[in-house]
Amino acid sequence: MPMPWQKSQTTSSGGRVTTSTSAKSRRLRIFLSYAPDWALTIILWGVFYLLDKINGYRRLFDITDTSLAHPYADPERVPVWLLAVLCGVVPAVIIIAVAAFRRSFWDAQSALLGLILGLGLTATFTNIVKITVGRPRPDIFARCMLPEDLTENPVHGLTSWTVCTQPDDSMLKEGFRSFPSGHSSFAWSGMWYLILYLAAKMRISNRSGYTYKSWLLLAPLSCCSLITISRTMDYRHHATDVIAGSIIGIIGGWYAYRQYYPPIGHPQSYKPYSPRIPKDEEIPLHHRHDRSSTEGMLKSTTKPDTHHHPSGSSGGSATMTGQPLGTENRYRPGGEWTSVNVGDRQRYQNGAGNKVAGSGDDYGEAQETVERPDDTTA
Repeated sequence: MPMPWQKSQTTSSGGRVTTSTSAKSRRLRIFLSYAPDWALTIILWGVFYLLDKINGYRRLFDITDTSLAHPYADPERVPVWLLAVLCGVVPAVIIIAVAAFRRSFWDAQSALLGLILGLGLTATFTNIVKITVGRPRPDIFARCMLPEDLTENPVHGLTSWTVCTQPDDSMLKEGFRSFPSGHSSFAWSGMWYLILYLAAKMRISNRSGYTYKSWLLLAPLSCCSLITISRTMDYRHHATDVIAGSIIGIIGGWYAYRQYYPPIGHPQSYKPYSPRIPKDEEIPLHHRHDRSSTEGMLKSTTKPDTHHHPSGSSGGSATMTGQPLGTENRYRPGGEWTSVNVGDRQRYQNGAGNKVAGSGDDYGEAQETVERPDDTTA
């Protein structure tokens, strides 16, 4: 905690200037700022499992409809556990590997949170629609076990699920959850998120035209496509079911990705957004406390002022013209003084992208993040 005499100051550009930065305090603030995101994600998954236990609506059907007379496939080509591994675990492992290679903790935290959020949103929304629509699956007749003497619908009507002789109610309940396809939405959400993540990391929009990048992205694209197709091969879904599920998954994956990363066309799309907690700026040790920005503006018409090296020898001169508010004079090797905006934390760097000594742990910020857009600007 800063001492009473180490109060924070605010510059004209909105940046905070402190003479001491507590790495532990900032770490705690960052974790607390993202705790609601993780909590919401966990709640979403809890809601998903609760919704799965609801009976839901069951539509009437026509017993002469041949699109509902397909056999019940057991086992499925892609069971639920394999879907979770391919489209949930595999993208998470790839994200962790890429972040470890880049040595960016912040990239791993942002990417994993976005992935889990996208999958949770997609799965929950899909389940809500499923239990509300209650569309029969293509294998509903096999699940229902219609009576052998039932050969036609009621006069001027359709057949209800109550005529079914299936003793397993859970199988019958799943038979009326055809639209949209949960496998398709989950697969496309996870794989589309991975496609966006890898495309950004490979700088696919840098106009260099490396063909191997497109071929690498074909792997996750093929994975979700084949999973989607398998649902029609197993007669679990109609074509419209998997199309709707794929669209939901793409939207969910894209939405979650854009919460933590800039668009693919951004020049620095491979970097995550910076944390919500702004980084405290460090004042250079050679700044001038006794020279205010206003005083510098009032002296904009003064004659050139000559400065010397610390050793006493002349190191060149510079004209001290009026400075905008929120700037400080900074000495650079070679006898040159420059004005630096203390509200811009990206400008306090030593040399080519090196952070100022004593800046503390930035958790992958600075050169590894992209500044969030200012919502207050027009």
